[in-house]
Amino acid sequence: MNSQFDTDAGTHPFRSNIEEFPTAPNEKNWEWTYLVRKCRNLELEESYDLYMRRLRIGYLSIFIFIELLVSLTHALLLFTSSDMTYAYIDMGAYVVTGLIMWLILSINFRNELISKHTWIVYASSWLAVSVMVLMDIGLNIYHATSNNDILNPIYDAYTLYAIYMFMPIPYILQPFILGIAVTICYIINYSFVITSKEENQIQMHSILNEAIYLICVNCLGIFFRLMRDIALRTTFLDRRQYVEENLLLRYARDQERSLLLSILPAQIADRLQEDVRNRIERSKQQHQQRTGFQQSIHNNNHALKRWRQPDHGTLFIEPHKDVTVLYADVVNYTHLTTTLDVKKLVEALHDLFVRFDIASEEYNVMRIKFLGDCYYCVAGLASPNEDHAKCCVDLGLRMIKDIRDVREKRHLNIDMRIGVHSGDVLSGVIGAAKWQFDIWSKDVDIANRLEATGATGRVHVSQQTLGLLDGEYFFEDGTEKAREDPVLQKHNIRTFLIKSLRAPMHDPRRVQRERQAKKLSEASKSNFMYNSTLQQYNQVRNQAKLEMCRELDKMPIGRIQITKVCRRSTNPTQDEIEEETFRRNISSFCLLFRIRNWELQYIKEPDVMFKYSIALAWFVYICLLTIQLLSKDAKYHYWIIDGITICLLTSLLIISWYKKLWIMYVSDTEQSRPQAKLSIFLYRMSDYMQGNIVLRIVVYFLIIASYCAVAAMQVIDCSVRDDVVEDDNGLMKPMPFTFEERVNCFHPWILTNCMTLVIGTSFLFTRIPFIVKTSVAVVITVTYAILVVVEFDYIYASSPSTNVNLNAEYSHILFIFITLGIFHLMERQTEFIAKVDYNWKRQLLQKQDDALITNGTIKVLLVNILPSHVAEFYLSMQQQQNELYYEEYDNVAVMFASIKNFDTDKIGLRVLNEIICDFDDVLNKYSHSLRVEKIKVANWTYMAACGLDVTRSEQVNAPQVKFRNVSLMPNGRRSQYRTSGSEQVQRVPYGNGSTIALDLERGQYEGNVINSTPRMSKEDIANEKSNDEVIKVMANFALDLMRAMRRFNAENMQSEYEGSTDYGMLRIGISHGRAMAGVVGISKPHYDIWGNPVNMASRMDSTGIPGKIQVTENTALKLRNFNIQCNYRGKTFVKGRGNIPTYVLGTDDEYEGFLPHQAPEAPEPT
Repeated sequence: MNSQFDTDAGTHPFRSNIEEFPTAPNEKNWEWTYLVRKCRNLELEESYDLYMRRLRIGYLSIFIFIELLVSLTHALLLFTSSDMTYAYIDMGAYVVTGLIMWLILSINFRNELISKHTWIVYASSWLAVSVMVLMDIGLNIYHATSNNDILNPIYDAYTLYAIYMFMPIPYILQPFILGIAVTICYIINYSFVITSKEENQIQMHSILNEAIYLICVNCLGIFFRLMRDIALRTTFLDRRQYVEENLLLRYARDQERSLLLSILPAQIADRLQEDVRNRIERSKQQHQQRTGFQQSIHNNNHALKRWRQPDHGTLFIEPHKDVTVLYADVVNYTHLTTTLDVKKLVEALHDLFVRFDIASEEYNVMRIKFLGDCYYCVAGLASPNEDHAKCCVDLGLRMIKDIRDVREKRHLNIDMRIGVHSGDVLSGVIGAAKWQFDIWSKDVDIANRLEATGATGRVHVSQQTLGLLDGEYFFEDGTEKAREDPVLQKHNIRTFLIKSLRAPMHDPRRVQRERQAKKLSEASKSNFMYNSTLQQYNQVRNQAKLEMCRELDKMPIGRIQITKVCRRSTNPTQDEIEEETFRRNISSFCLLFRIRNWELQYIKEPDVMFKYSIALAWFVYICLLTIQLLSKDAKYHYWIIDGITICLLTSLLIISWYKKLWIMYVSDTEQSRPQAKLSIFLYRMSDYMQGNIVLRIVVYFLIIASYCAVAAMQVIDCSVRDDVVEDDNGLMKPMPFTFEERVNCFHPWILTNCMTLVIGTSFLFTRIPFIVKTSVAVVITVTYAILVVVEFDYIYASSPSTNVNLNAEYSHILFIFITLGIFHLMERQTEFIAKVDYNWKRQLLQKQDDALITNGTIKVLLVNILPSHVAEFYLSMQQQQNELYYEEYDNVAVMFASIKNFDTDKIGLRVLNEIICDFDDVLNKYSHSLRVEKIKVANWTYMAACGLDVTRSEQVNAPQVKFRNVSLMPNGRRSQYRTSGSEQVQRVPYGNGSTIALDLERGQYEGNVINSTPRMSKEDIANEKSNDEVIKVMANFALDLMRAMRRFNAENMQSEYEGSTDYGMLRIGISHGRAMAGVVGISKPHYDIWGNPVNMASRMDSTGIPGKIQVTENTALKLRNFNIQCNYRGKTFVKGRGNIPTYVLGTDDEYEGFLPHQAPEAPEPT
């Protein structure tokens, strides 16, 4: 069971590790427009909208929680006010606003109402935002007009974050419009209320700073929404692919099972299937241990060959008692195969054998195989059946009826001869390639002899079978040939001929059996071989669409799910249990996989979106720089630091975008690469930047450091002036600021706004580890809080507060902590979804590996049933029902090799299995250009053919692959078989003569009409010799079999049958010529070849000499051209041909090679 793995299992290289994902992902796969288009093409947009609705409801519930927490915290801070007169007004406004927003937004939790009236989502969101903005701006206006207090709004950025991150408005446009409207409202409020008392220039700078800040907040919100949509669509498509892979794997396993059970009983199939899968998995594991991914792809086939050695310990053989064997022979079959053209022959055989297959299914009889003109099967083997003898006899009578129907329909002179015998058998699979289920025992031989000695159109049964028929059939004595047959005499077998059934409708068991058989027959017609690829694709796609509707509940919402906390189930479903198990695999605070290797592989994943994060960071940096220049007079060291940072960030921006821009505007395909040195460097750096986590973290810290440097520019030199004065000791020292100058050194709210942008941007890098982003944001927040409370407390205390009599320092700290909390919670949700997506990718790769192993198993099984090119056809393109696969070849070499004097009952099947495995190992060496195909093994006879290459076929009929090959020879000439013209008559000389020619007599002897023109050019001779290479290959293969058999006998059979001179010797016959091949059968595809070379090779074997290779005269002629000695044996009687000249190939005693062709010493006797 090993050889076929060398060429087939290795054609699909395995991944070296399922935890290693591709390092060069397709840039296009992460484009938002591409993902939207793909969802639409896969008809997933509706399901995705349903998922997004659930997700938005989850985010909305988080927002309500945040709103409650912020309102409560703000209210508690108001209790610290020095005067509570206006604090109660503010607290009342916050509470009322919170209740109104909760009432407005709660309507979105009513799914049925929202699904019917989608406008409610937009209306409720606009109304809730309007209430929030009116409250915030309204309080500012109220306090400014009532007691002339100028307050800073605290909920401007908070409202914009709520719009883009939490509000259930779908898509991008509506949130953008709403965000712009809110921004305009706050700028107007800032212009006419907050800065109304400032000077014109300062007022304009303050308004520009506020506008730039709010624009940046809008950009952060839009970027977050876009990145979230890309991540979620990717996750959704990954889940859909997982569902599809699961369906395909399920289908592949069903296909594998269907294929196995079409040729094997369940007991053998289970063992064989498990053995094949284990071998493929062991092969994969050895590759993972021995080599890396790329190395394993390159050396996969070679490594598998080193691993594969014949495993003779595994023998898939089982004994069966109380079964009945049926042998059926097509009378006049030889004439049929040599007179019909390929299409008519395959159509006739297919029609006949399909009828037989259907009948065998109906009568619960298992077809074993075809042996040329012989169809044999067994009842009671797959499952116990007390009526096994009756089933076989009924099947025999049905087969006679079916063949007569075909005879009348197609006007063919054919009939049936059937033998039936009951007894015990051994069944199973032997060999290492082209596995075929078979049965062995003396009772099988008896059934074969009953068929051979039977009468045309009759069912010939033994006395053992007759005794099991319960008198339900009329019968008469058997034939005279049966009484004289030595095998039947040896086993004392008396035979009978069945005439007809006595009472076919009176037996209730028979009626029940026939009804059950019809059900089985209908079920068997839905076979994997006859499902079109398009039908399978549509079926899988529709099923995947239905499965995705069920998968919506499994799609991740986030680490925090307020709705589930509110309604926790006491009886969790299987999906909820799986989700909870996954949650336990992730740490609660840091969101790290508890399996360290998973986390390492996760953070090593490439970040295709990194360039977008850098583009956003560059834009935010430009805004921060502008705010700095507008809020404070620039000094020379400002320009140096700003110049360095802007050059650094611009360089990072160019490098990160270079690969994408080059692909978009320069390259023809995404796989092409630049040629110029600078372009190559930038391209590789761009690719390396998005693929290397260490470099990404370094770039991330450089950007954050640049932000902090720009922000720090505002507070530098707030302690001393640049001017110097002389102290009392006469020393020069910097002149200190006055208190008023220090208070006005920088604008605290501008700096606070800048720091919120830094915190927000620090969270928006998609593939930077969550713990790193959180740590950076917390450090920035705590450091800034210390500056507010300790270092510059007098400056912040003097700045406008958000509420009357509230310490302004609390307002700054509250604002910065609100920003930190919002981005942290949203990043937790995003990180959790990314972890879920990564887990699904792992599951997907596992499914793909399982499917790969299953497909490898299917291919090994199928290639071990059909020749490789036919198997490839069935694997790549499924047949439509009633379409036939057949081929016609100009020149095929056929070989039959029989082992002499080996008795199964005495030697045992293990010996036969070891011999066939040795032969299959030899076969594996002939698996390249002119490969030798094993056709079948029948008892102790091994049949093979060379030249069954679809590229050499004159005609191939297959669905969507119908063509005629007009270049069969290297020069494009097609070989001609002319029926007229002058022929030069010559004889192949006796011994090693060199005067070789053809005559019509030889062609008539061998069943071919082979003509020769008087003269052939050198080119024609060379091309003909090239076309005859198949004969040389087959002769070499036969010689290798002889050598393998000799070696086996020397190692294992020294003492057996010492008196026999030909014990265990191999007898081989070879012939060549035009041949036809095709696949016949409906539920059990069977590939076979027909034609004169098949018949003649069989005759060369049966009339041959043990230890010799016998060939026909025409084959000897061809082999002489390859300097192979062909010794004339004489005239040999061949059934159907009479006495014809035959030849024996000259070999040395050790079968190490052929003797060379030599000039004749005397002419051959006629």
